[in-house]
Amino acid sequence: MSYDVDFQKWNKKVMSKIIESFGLNIDEAQYEITEPIDVFMSTMYYACVKFKNRLTDQNEEHFIILKRPKQLEVWRQMTGSDLQFHNEILFYRTYARPDENFPRCFYVDEKPPMDSVIALENVSKRGYCPYSYKYNIPLEYTLAAMREIGRFHGKGYVMKELQKEKFFDIVGQLQEIRSEKFHEFKLLINSQATRAVEYLRSHNHDAIFCDKMEALLSNAFDEVMVKMTKPLEPLSTMCHGDFTLNNILFKRKDDGQQHAMLIDFATCRYSTPVVDLSTYIGLCCWHEVMKDKFFDIMRVYHDALKEYLLEAGIWNIDKYSYDVFLDDYKRGGLFGFVIASFFLPKLMGYFSIDEQQMIKMNNAERCRILKQEGGDEMSKILADILLYLRDLGCLKPFL
Repeated sequence: MSYDVDFQKWNKKVMSKIIESFGLNIDEAQYEITEPIDVFMSTMYYACVKFKNRLTDQNEEHFIILKRPKQLEVWRQMTGSDLQFHNEILFYRTYARPDENFPRCFYVDEKPPMDSVIALENVSKRGYCPYSYKYNIPLEYTLAAMREIGRFHGKGYVMKELQKEKFFDIVGQLQEIRSEKFHEFKLLINSQATRAVEYLRSHNHDAIFCDKMEALLSNAFDEVMVKMTKPLEPLSTMCHGDFTLNNILFKRKDDGQQHAMLIDFATCRYSTPVVDLSTYIGLCCWHEVMKDKFFDIMRVYHDALKEYLLEAGIWNIDKYSYDVFLDDYKRGGLFGFVIASFFLPKLMGYFSIDEQQMIKMNNAERCRILKQEGGDEMSKILADILLYLRDLGCLKPFL
């Protein structure tokens, strides 16, 4: 069977299920769907469904994004797309509610390895759009993102307090994406994490500091990523797991403020908020943070979280004070630095190898090339981030 015939069969089945999700009171349903668009983990399609609603006697039009795993087997194995689709399908089936600030989910079906599908509202039709840059965005966008992640973490705390059994049942079904079984990913993280230290050593920075940081970061996967993401009670909550500008949409509303919406929940995990906060800061606004905006950002995050918990009636000063979250950041802020060591060069446009080249390379060659992307300019940026974390107190447990 040709790919075109296979796609048409899949397309017809999926779109019929989506149309069913609108209920029984529809007539003259029609749809259009675009050609596939490959993104990092999945293949995406844009669809438009039109029908007449018999209850309202109105014509309706709905814009939908369909996500399907890439059909390339080797890439599916490298990215762990089975696990990622599982997590996002679980999120929409069990965790997100229709009245919350997420894209509407029309249909999901989990059929690994190739036929899982997620059909979501295309919220660009509501005015939500990605920011045009991938890092160092204006402060107002960062504050909007922090307010939204504060509410997202707050939702986890509320469910953990008020629906404990259901909450931990969902948590227990989440699949670990950054697992040791993805051995190449572990080697890649460890190889990139020492780049800043090598730069500092070559510029005659304190040798004792460099020795200690090199010993730690040469095993960054186990000593930072694994340890910092382990649940720590009572502060652990549902975390997004990939809180970057790629997964945040923005809209300026009538109040004049930017508002944010989170998307892509494939790497959700049960951990403390530092996983999300340090990832965003390390990748998206490190320049603003170094201009003394860190505490302003943390305060806006905490204010949004506190407001959410107060409205739900579960605010507890001992569990959720600002100082508790600040201490959590100091304990685990190095997590975001490790992410930045690998991913910030890509965001800044320094990656010179594409997906196909990545697949063909052996791991040693891949690590060597990636570590050179952006040259000394990139190495200095990472070194400055590491030194800022030292000044903030995030390295005290390791020095």
